[in-house]
Amino acid sequence: MLGLHPQTLRRYADQGKIPHYRNSAGQRLYDVDAYLRGASWPTVVCYCRVSSAKQRGDLGRQVAQMRELYPDAEIVTDVAGGLNWQRKGLLSILERLHRGDKLDVVVAHRDRLARFGFELIEWLVVQNGGAVVVLNQSDASPESELTEDLLAILHTFSCRMHGLRRYRAAIAQDTGLSECPAEGSDSNLAGRQSMGLQPDG
Repeated sequence: MLGLHPQTLRRYADQGKIPHYRNSAGQRLYDVDAYLRGASWPTVVCYCRVSSAKQRGDLGRQVAQMRELYPDAEIVTDVAGGLNWQRKGLLSILERLHRGDKLDVVVAHRDRLARFGFELIEWLVVQNGGAVVVLNQSDASPESELTEDLLAILHTFSCRMHGLRRYRAAIAQDTGLSECPAEGSDSNLAGRQSMGLQPDG
């Protein structure tokens, strides 16, 4: 009747959100009518994202569309890649879902919410009694969607490899590190023996 997963019902009962009692067999019985009388409508959150600051024009268009369609909704924005799970806006939504908030999350396209893991976020939203609304369903073929995902992954790894090369170059230029003998090296052992110290071990 409620369309909620049994695990969600049990969690709501434990949190006191839905009245319940146990029958003689120990089964939980829920007072659905009481829950419906006190049930609240989901909070509508419109999530807009672009990958870089150069795309702020697109971000503005997303926000304008959301405000026109959902004038009373919250607007949450991010300027970050779809593979980045540390986005402040996305994390704020996930934190609210974690504490049990009922949200309707609206996005322009699926990949605005996440390049990968869209289904996981949608599952969390539904478990709390909300829904994910995608305004523009992609007409792209599975092959083209896969190509886009692969290009995004290659771009991410390329950036990380570039950062790793810069880190290694900085280490190589640090002459102080190269002059320090490693623990257990011949020069370190000779120094210990000259001072009359016994080798470790």
